[in-house]
Order: sequence, then C-alpha cells, then structure tokens
Amino acid sequence: MRPLKLTLEGFTSFRNQVNINFENLELFAITGPTGAGKSSLLDAMTLALYGKVARLNGKSQHNDLLSQGSLRLQVSLRFLVDDVEYQVLRSWQYRNRTTKPKSNFRLEKRIRDDWQPLGEQNATEIDAAIEKILRMDFETFTKVILLPQGKFDQFLKGKASERREILRELAGYQIFENMREKAKERAGHFKGECDIMQKQLDGAWKPSDIEINSQRSRLQVIEQELPRLEAGVVNAKITLESEKKLLQRLESLAHRKQQLEELNKQAPKISNLKRQLEQARVCDRLSATWTSVNSARIRYTNTQTAVENAAQALSEKQLALNIQKDNLSQAQAYQAEIAPQLKQRESDLNAAKIYEEQCRQIKDELNRLEKILADKIKLVTEADNAVQKAETELNEKTQIFTRYNNELYQYSPGDTRLEQLNQVTPLLIKWESIQKQVESDRSKLQQITQQLKTAEDDCQSTMLNLQKSEEESEQARLELDTARQQNYASALRASLHTGDDCPVCGGVYPEHHLLPQLESSCDIKALENRVQEAEENRQKAANTKTKAETTRDELKKQEIEYRQILAEKEGELEVEAQQIIVILKAEKWEVQLLQQEQQLLQESDVKHQQYLIKKDKADGEVKTSEQNLNFAKNKLSDTQIQHREAATEVERQKTQLQKISNKLSERTGGDSYENLFQKLEQDKRDLDNRLQEVNKFHQTARDEVLQAEQNDLKAREDFDLADAEKVQIEAEWQTCLSSANLTEAVFQESKTSSEQQTTWQQQITEHEHKILEIQTIVNQENNEIGDKTTNAEIIAQYEKSVISAEEKRQQARNEYNNLKFSITDAEQQRKQLDKLQVQLSNKQQDLQTYNTLSYELQSNRFQAYILDHFERELAEQATLFLRELTEQRYTLKYDDKEYSVEDNWNGGETRGVQTLSGGETFATCLSLALALSEKLSRGAKLGSLFIDEGFGTLDAETLQSVSSILQSLGEQDKLVGVITHVSALGEELGTQIKVEKFPEGSRIIMTGT
Repeated sequence: MRPLKLTLEGFTSFRNQVNINFENLELFAITGPTGAGKSSLLDAMTLALYGKVARLNGKSQHNDLLSQGSLRLQVSLRFLVDDVEYQVLRSWQYRNRTTKPKSNFRLEKRIRDDWQPLGEQNATEIDAAIEKILRMDFETFTKVILLPQGKFDQFLKGKASERREILRELAGYQIFENMREKAKERAGHFKGECDIMQKQLDGAWKPSDIEINSQRSRLQVIEQELPRLEAGVVNAKITLESEKKLLQRLESLAHRKQQLEELNKQAPKISNLKRQLEQARVCDRLSATWTSVNSARIRYTNTQTAVENAAQALSEKQLALNIQKDNLSQAQAYQAEIAPQLKQRESDLNAAKIYEEQCRQIKDELNRLEKILADKIKLVTEADNAVQKAETELNEKTQIFTRYNNELYQYSPGDTRLEQLNQVTPLLIKWESIQKQVESDRSKLQQITQQLKTAEDDCQSTMLNLQKSEEESEQARLELDTARQQNYASALRASLHTGDDCPVCGGVYPEHHLLPQLESSCDIKALENRVQEAEENRQKAANTKTKAETTRDELKKQEIEYRQILAEKEGELEVEAQQIIVILKAEKWEVQLLQQEQQLLQESDVKHQQYLIKKDKADGEVKTSEQNLNFAKNKLSDTQIQHREAATEVERQKTQLQKISNKLSERTGGDSYENLFQKLEQDKRDLDNRLQEVNKFHQTARDEVLQAEQNDLKAREDFDLADAEKVQIEAEWQTCLSSANLTEAVFQESKTSSEQQTTWQQQITEHEHKILEIQTIVNQENNEIGDKTTNAEIIAQYEKSVISAEEKRQQARNEYNNLKFSITDAEQQRKQLDKLQVQLSNKQQDLQTYNTLSYELQSNRFQAYILDHFERELAEQATLFLRELTEQRYTLKYDDKEYSVEDNWNGGETRGVQTLSGGETFATCLSLALALSEKLSRGAKLGSLFIDEGFGTLDAETLQSVSSILQSLGEQDKLVGVITHVSALGEELGTQIKVEKFPEGSRIIMTGT
C-alpha cells in the first residue's frame, strides 16, 4: 500500500482542512514540536482505512478524536495497491458533542479515469473490503507500516527475558496465551457436557427384549388378518358401485328420450337451411370467375393510366441528361488546366519537408533543454536562498550567542549573603507576623482600657438613676395610698368585678348598674397611672444598671486576658529577633531592607543561571548553523555549474534552429510546411470531388433516361395484354351466368360468406348426428338394462355394509400402527442411548485434547519454542537488510539467546551489540524493524514505511550516519517517512512535512519538494 494523498479536517489538533500529497515523495521527514500532531497524521491514515486508531487501543471512539470547538470530523485517503488506485472517505457530522453524529463512509476504485463505488457503502463492508485489498487487518497494518525504532533499541540490548516480552508484543504472539485460555475454557465446557451426558445415560429408560418380542408377535397376527378385512371392504364397495351405476343409467335413459323428441320438432327449420346452403354453394363455384372479371376490369384501368405517366416521365429525364452533359464537359476542361500547377507545388513541398522535420526535432530538444535550464535556475535560486537563509540564521545565532554572553556578565551568581538571607527569610516572615500580632494586641488592649473606663462611668450614672427612680416610685405609692383611704368605698368598688365576694358585707358583687352612683375617682386613676409609670422607670433603671455592671466585668476580664497574650507574644518576638541576629551577625536590621536585598540577589542569580543555559544552547545552535551553511554552499556551487552547462547547450541549439529556419523560409515564403501541405491537399481534394460529382450526376441522369424508356415500353405492353384479357374474360362470365340461370344482380344477392355456410352446415350435420347418436344410445341401453331396476333405499343398505366393513378394517389398522410405532420408538430409544454413549466417548476425547493443549501452550513450553524459532528467523531476515544498509559490512548473529554483529570489513570480527556506535545501533535496530515488518505482512507488498522514535538521543555525527542509512532505504522503491522532532535530521533528509502549532489548530508546511 502506497499513500498518494491524505486529507483531514477536525481531527485532533488539525481543526481546519489539511491536504498532504505523497505522490512525488520517496524519503521525507515529519517534523515539529511535541504535541503539534506528527503522529496524528498516521492515526488519520488508519482511521480512514479501518475506522479506528491505535492510540485508542483500536476502539471506534470518534468523538475523542474530534478537534476542540469542531462539529465535523473527516478523513480521506487516496492510495495505490498493485497499480490500482483506491480512495476511502470517512466523516462524522455532529449537531453537538453529546449527540450521536451523522456518518458518511465511501470506498471507490479508479477505473479508466473514473471513480466507481466498491461494494456496499457502509462501515462493515468497507472494513472487510479494505482488509481484502491490503491483505492485512488493523493490528497487522499498524505493526508493519509504523516501525517503533525505540522499542528495537531496547530489544537489541535488553536481557533475553525482556526481549521475549517485547517480541511477544511486537509480533502479536499474545494469541498463544489467548489460545491457552480458550483451550482451558473449552475443556471446562466439555467437562460439563460429559457430566450431563453421563447423567442422561444413568437416568434413561431402556426397553427389554421380552416387551419388544411380544409386540412383534401381535403385529404378525394383525398383518395376517388385514388382507381378509381389506377384501371384505373391496367387495362391499364393488356391490355398492354396481347399484349406483345402474341407477345412473336408468336416469340417463329417460333424459335421452326427452332429447330425441325435442330434436324431431326442429326438422322444418333444418330443411330451409339446406335450400339456402345449396344456392350459396352455386355462387361459390362462380366466385373464381367473378374474381377474374373484376381483376381484368381493374387491370385495364391501371395500365391505361400507367402508359400516360411513363410517356411524361421519359420526356423529363431526357431534358435533365442534356444539362448534365454540358456540366461534365466544363469540369474536364478545368482539370486539364489546373493539374500542372498542382504538380509543381507538390515538388516544392517535398523539398521543404526535410527542413521542417529538422526544425521540429531541434525545437523539441530546445524545449527539453529549456525545461532543464528552468529547473536548474530554480535549484540555483533555492540553493542561493538556502545559503542566504543559512548565513542569516548563522548571524542571528551568533548575535544571540554574543548577546547572551554579554548579558551573562551583567549578573553575578548568588553567594554567602544570599544563602544567609534565604536562611533568615522564614524567620523574618515569622518575626514580622508576630510583630503585627503584638501591635494588634496592644491596640486592642488600649481600646479595652478606654472602654472599661467608660463602663465605670456608666455604672456610677446608672446607680444614681436607679436611686432617683426608686424615690419617685415610693413617693407615688404614698400618694396613692392616701387617696384610697380617703375614698375606700370607691377604691373597693373599683377593685371588684361582677360575681366577686364583697370583703365588707360578704355578699356577691352585683352588676355595676345595680349599685348606687359614687363620686368620680379620676384622681385615684391618675395616681395609679403615675405609680405604674414610676415603677416602669425604676425597672428600666435597674436593667440598665445590671447591663452596665455586666459590660464592666466583661471588659475587666478581657483586659486581663489581653495583657497575658501580649506578654507571651512579646517573649516570642524577642526569641525570633535573637535567632535573626545570630544568623545575620548584626544587632540592627530592618525587614524591608533585608527583603529588598534578597530579591535583588535572587533576581541576579536567576538571570545568571538563565543566561548561562541560553548561552550553552546558543553555542550549540551556532555550530549547527555553521554545518548547515557549509552544506548549503556546497550544494549552491554544484547547482551553479549544472546551470552554466545547461545554458550553453540551450544557446547552441537556438543557433542551429535559426540556420535551418532561414533555409525553410526561403522554400516556403514564410508560411509553414503544414499549412502549405494542407492547402495543396485541399485543392486536390476539391478538384477530385468536383469531377466525381459531375460524373456522378451525368451517370445518374443517363441511367434514369434508360430506366424511363424501359418503363414506357413495359407500360404499353401491359396495356395491350390487359385489353385482350378483358375482352376474353367478359365473354366467359356471361356464358357461366347463363348456364346457372342467374343474372349478375341475382349473383350478387345470393353470395354468402364461407363462415356462414360453415355455420349452416354445422347446424344441419349436428342435428342429424344428435338424432342418430341419441337413438342409438336409447336402443343400446334398452337392450342392456332389460328389466333390471333399483332405488335409493337399496343403495342406502349397501352403503351401511361398506361403512361396517371399513370400521373393522380401520380398527385393525390402528392397532397395527400403534404396535409398529411402539416397536419403532423402543428401537429408536435403544439407538439414541447407543448414540449418546458414542457422543460421550467423543466428548471425553475432546476433553483430553483440550486439557493437553492448555498444558502445552504454557509460556515455558510451546510459546518458548515458537518465540525462539521466530527470533532466529527474524535475525536471518534482519541480516539481509543490515548488509544492504551497510554496504555488505555487517552481519547480525543470534546464538545462545544473545545478539552480536560480525564485521566483514575487519576479517569477520565479532562484536557484542553493546559495543556498537550510535549509527551502527540505529542500522541494526532498523534492520530488525524492517524484518519484523516483512514477516508480519505475510507476503503483502509494502509500498510505504513510517519510522518513529529513536532519534532524540543521537549526536550530530550519528545523525549524519543515520541520514545516509535512511537515504539508502529510500532508494528501495518505497515511500519512507521519518517522524522526529530533531530538526537537523529533517534538514539532512531534504523533504520535510513540518507540523506547526497555532491557536486555531495545527498546520502543514511542505519544504524541499
């Protein structure tokens, strides 16, 4: 499979549509920063082909691949397999990310520049078709197309047990463990089936031989009795059927006699039909003569008209022939005049043809050279741009390095002072926090002290207010008591209510309107209100006093607590200050100044470290840029030489073309050979066409005159014959009419169609036939029946006899069938039990087979054997690739579960894989990866490979070696893609697919194509 074009939209980091054309690529690099989406391009291929990707463990969770903010996911791949082009598209359209998307799948095949659908356009059919086309399923495709270079580095240098696990994963040999689990499961299944079958055998009923033999004896007796019963039924039915037939014959005889009477009544009508039929037959005998008469009359009229038409047509054709003779003479004279001129022009053109052909060949060569020159100019421009770019990049990197180096000296690293400040910073923070708490507590203590003083004043004031309120309340009570004593009755009545006992008389206090009126007690009520108001004021003063005392006591308590807290905090503050003095070795210090000093020192130290790192990085980039510049200058020099050679050849060809063009112009007068040749040929064709057309018209006119003369002669002959025939036929017709005693008018009236005559004859014949037939049947029946008779009562008695005989026969048959079924059932029961016993034996054998298979498929037995065999084959296949990639230098050896390399350039020296250089290790790992890919593809042609991982840790020299190896791999008629974030490797390979990150989504930039 060779990809031709990949299109993706809304896929992971590629929010907008991206198109990648692989048609003109052989070896290229996919580069870009981590997370840009390099590996997503391969995921897009597998999603287009198989509808799933490896990063989701082969699951079809398309919404996990949808770009953030996108509602459309679409991938399409155009690819080539066995020189046949295919195109597959899969898309999912979302209304929102939580609903099920609307999907669209399409697989097409190119047939003569037209895309034709391939099979049913649904996911299942497309997946099956893709596997058939590629001859690989999803798991195989992801292993043989994408080579995990990093895993083979671990595989090559790891322990034997580690290699086995890596190989098991890469080769897909987990299937053997799955087979072992499946075999164990099958063994359990067969064990259950064997137990069930054994229980069925133990609980099944098996009939005895005595029961079966008894039933067979009874069956033989019934078999002997059945023929006699059958004969009785047959005889009864024969007798019944004979009586029924006799009754039918008697009824049929009566019906026939009635039919015979009705036919005799139709005799007069039949006689009249016979007379009409005879007269019509006479007319039929004369009809042939009548037809001849009519034909002769019509033929006479037609031939007379034809003679007149033929004479007129002959005259017209002779006039047209004279005109065409004149035209032919004129055309022949013109041909004789123009022929010499055409011959001279043809001679001149033959001489110019040679120069024309030379001009065409030189122009083709010139076009080819100019294309080559244009390509060389483009290459020179690209190489010059590359040099300028490399020089610019080198200048930029040098300036960056100089700037970082200068800035590095502006900042000093941290020293002992910074360490002291870093050590004292937590203490300063704690000291400052405690200091803030001390200041806050002091402020709060001052507030409480001030509030306590105010509370003491409030207490004194409330005590004075309470004494005053008590005195006013006591004074109001004294005045109220005095007033009540002065008017006791009024006071008593005021204190009583209806129904109360009177303290004076002991009676019940009546309703108010029944007592005598008293003087008004308005003074008493005013005094009472005054007493109540004074009491309320006293209560309020008491409450205020209690509240003031409570506030004062609470403030005193808070004052004591805050004094204790303040003393503790001041002690902690002194301890922290002593620790700071010890570290700083200074009695006086300020927190703000120390913090400012620490910040300045830290910033200087951080800047120093940052610029040191940047300086080292810039130094490496300067060296890389110098290498790139040297490479670009060499490439520019080569392309400039090629450009000069191409320009010289173009000028030489142009000079040669001008010389031949001048000679051609002298021959053709400035017009091209093709135009002159076409004009000459056209003039020849026009002359030939004109002469042919005139000859054709002359010949046609002459043929038409001859035909007209023949037509005129034939018309006259036909008229003479028709006239003589008419006279003869008329005489014969009159003779026939006279002999039949008819006139022509009577003949016309008596004519009858053959169908009507046939109908009349059928009616006559049918009438006569029916009379004869019925009379014969009646006579025959009378002779056969004689004096026999029967009726329905006799037939009913015979029917009862038949029913009785059939019932006896049916009873015997039912007993026979029951016995036969019982015997058959017993025999089948025996056979089923025997069959079940055989099945049980087979199941037990299967159980033993799967138990053995489960045991043998353990990882320390069969799996170890197959992995060892596979690893040896892998080493042999990898050697072929390694020798090809290293110019036959290295051979990979696998012996005693360890790998080594044989150096053929050093006398076959054997070295351990741990001693290989970076480039040698890469070539060996790549050979193993290619070998595994070939084996897993199982003969499928691999038109493309993608290599991932394993480049980030290689130095510049090793990268150069890796680049050479990859260049040789790209020459094997395969599309080879290298996925790397190492920009230097991408530049070495030339063609790059750069994946760049942007806020609106990743983009693709193709360079070096």
